[in-house]
Amino acid sequence: MMKRYMDNLRNVSLFSTLNEKDIEVISRIIYINTYARGEVVFQEGERGDSLYIVLKGQVKVCLYDEDGREYILAAIGRDGFFGELALIDELPRSANVITLENSELLIIKRHEFTRLLLENPSITIAILKVLSRRLREADERIKWLAFLSVEGRILRYLLAVAEKSGVRVKDYIIIEKGPTQIEIASSCGCSRETVSRMIKSLVKKGIVSVRKRQYTLNAVPPSF
Repeated sequence: MMKRYMDNLRNVSLFSTLNEKDIEVISRIIYINTYARGEVVFQEGERGDSLYIVLKGQVKVCLYDEDGREYILAAIGRDGFFGELALIDELPRSANVITLENSELLIIKRHEFTRLLLENPSITIAILKVLSRRLREADERIKWLAFLSVEGRILRYLLAVAEKSGVRVKDYIIIEKGPTQIEIASSCGCSRETVSRMIKSLVKKGIVSVRKRQYTLNAVPPSF
């Protein structure tokens, strides 16, 4: 029985619209596992049978090209979730997930998840809405990777980070502990050297200011 994690489940967007009874039902089928920093949770191509929720720590979702170059698709922290596609389509994992910190993850297995959906239509509808939103976000990401300049991609990425973890102060958004240039490069499909040049350009234009890993962005930057 994992009822003590009900508060955590309420904070997960996948379950945030559910009522108390539904949250309690879900709490009965979860279990917890711990992972050290740098540990692989699962690899691309593996058989997937679990949904993961970040209780503590942070993970990265990434892919590698033929030369071993890493592309970071997302960084997921507390109350975030991943692995949901494998619960539905039963296909192999589409990416790698590796911990960025010592992490604790709540886990739901496919057979229990499927039974949950069949027995609780309200849960099924709520989850479908969240998954649809994720697909729209993925489409938006593909769009800006395809059509924006490198400088525009980097700015859009920083704004996305700011939206999740930034603090708004008047007309600015501050990211206290922002991504490294390597993380930006991996997420925007370019080299670290290019990131360095583009950030200098954004600073020169007055769109972004940087102090170590603190980024300050205009709340309404110009279009690219």
